[in-house]
Amino acid sequence: MGQIFSIIRKDILQWTRRPLYFIASTTLAILIISVVGNTIAGANDMPFGLYDPASISGLSQRLTSAKRFRVISYEDLNKAKKDLLASKIIALADVSQDPLEDNVQIFTEGHNPMVDNQIAMGLLAALTSKSSSLSLPIHTQTLFPSNISLRDYVTPGFAAYLCYVLASMNVGFSWIYEWMEKTYRQIILAPDGLRAVIIAKTLAVTFEASLVLWLALGITSAMIGFTLGNNLLGIVSYTLLSTFSFTCIGLAAACLLKTIRIYTMTVSIFGVALMFVSGMIIPVEAMPGWEQTCARLFPMYYAADAFKGVMLGLPAHYSKDIMVLLLWACFGLMTSTVLLQQRKAQS
Repeated sequence: MGQIFSIIRKDILQWTRRPLYFIASTTLAILIISVVGNTIAGANDMPFGLYDPASISGLSQRLTSAKRFRVISYEDLNKAKKDLLASKIIALADVSQDPLEDNVQIFTEGHNPMVDNQIAMGLLAALTSKSSSLSLPIHTQTLFPSNISLRDYVTPGFAAYLCYVLASMNVGFSWIYEWMEKTYRQIILAPDGLRAVIIAKTLAVTFEASLVLWLALGITSAMIGFTLGNNLLGIVSYTLLSTFSFTCIGLAAACLLKTIRIYTMTVSIFGVALMFVSGMIIPVEAMPGWEQTCARLFPMYYAADAFKGVMLGLPAHYSKDIMVLLLWACFGLMTSTVLLQQRKAQS
């Protein structure tokens, strides 16, 4: 029994001496409960446009009480439709202003089948609650009629997430193990060795991770039947760009964290959180404000946007996606260089 307690004491002491591991573990639990829970539970803050300048319907109060919508009232129907096209709102209720035509037209983009279901359930709750006195004929219409299945819609997000996982895991394990074995220490001390090792590692991992993803997409597409689209050049290009960006970030994290255990935990934390906050299932605009900020700050959101564009033909902000991914790549490379320069000076 004394031996058991001694081992327990030793493990607890090791645990308390690793504050980063404790912080990472706690952060992972918090993010899973909050971010993943928000996504699985569905959107509860969907920005819903309402064109009813004469307040004929009383729909604003009912939509708000359903606790799924954040109602934005419009006086100009054309501006409301422009905001819908720009994804500032995810649906628009156009209430007929003719007293003789008592009906509501619901417009959606038509791209996201998950959101269409969420809107339908929210409207059902708003119009069928016991306290509701509304009895309005509602018609639905999409701005972009499409037949995108839920499987097709979420696959580009998974592709972006896999770019992150494959790149970060590959570069992290490879770099940390080889650093521990002093392989890279010897190279870095050579003339121009630091520059050579960073370039070689990032390019090698980018190619390896991209190749794995291409094989996985091709095999699963044939097995399951989801669409890859016709823009193969776009898929190849954005896979390489996304993987390169995540490789550079992973290299910086590996140089900073130094140990496999802490690195793996940290990468898992951000991977799980960013996957659910990247807009691959629920639009970012329908998330709480702090999640929207996180999504737009990190590169997975932009990688997912680019993949949706090239795989599904949906509107995408390609120039912004490329710029953000390249900026993160530069940040990762500069951070890695600084950290390795410091280690080189200490060697």
